[in-house]
Amino acid sequence: MKIGIYIATSANGMISNSRNVPDWLSAEYGYGFDAICERMKAVIMGRKTYNILDPDYLPLKVGGTIVVLTHDVRTRPANESVMFTNKTPKEIVAMLEAMGHIEAVIIGGALTMSQFINDGLVDDLYIVMEPVIFGNGLRLLTDIELESKLTLLEVTKMNDGTIELHYEMQKSLNATCTFCCSHLSPQQTSAS
Repeated sequence: MKIGIYIATSANGMISNSRNVPDWLSAEYGYGFDAICERMKAVIMGRKTYNILDPDYLPLKVGGTIVVLTHDVRTRPANESVMFTNKTPKEIVAMLEAMGHIEAVIIGGALTMSQFINDGLVDDLYIVMEPVIFGNGLRLLTDIELESKLTLLEVTKMNDGTIELHYEMQKSLNATCTFCCSHLSPQQTSAS
């Protein structure tokens, strides 16, 4: 299964302000958000993201699957496409594959995105950088343990100040540093 992350950040790498109000997001981000969710038909998010979007701004009003990671799986979802789960990322991928999904998009939050990245399940990152800075809020990712290089596939100017960066995540990181070790002989590189 192919998994992407679609997320907006401030210029200083925050995905939410201290007020937890998404009033800093551009309309263009909203269009891209809706388009990728409709294209993939499977959306994954954390409970805080769900609480911000529910009920009026949830993607996939009709059809598709929305998976919300939460410890409280007894809560009734807003609509029939929403599933609350406390499963691991790998179990969620298996569940979505069993339902016939071949791709999914994670739309937040920081902990959810980080868990999927740490498990090596993310293929693409779509980072929409908005022209705003705020000091207090939620950072893009937390507790990342996986090291991975990113390949920039595309840069899209969405409006006068907003850009979308599309990266592909490399599944393994070569331990040899090509910058600092390029002047060493092969014997010196293998010894380090």
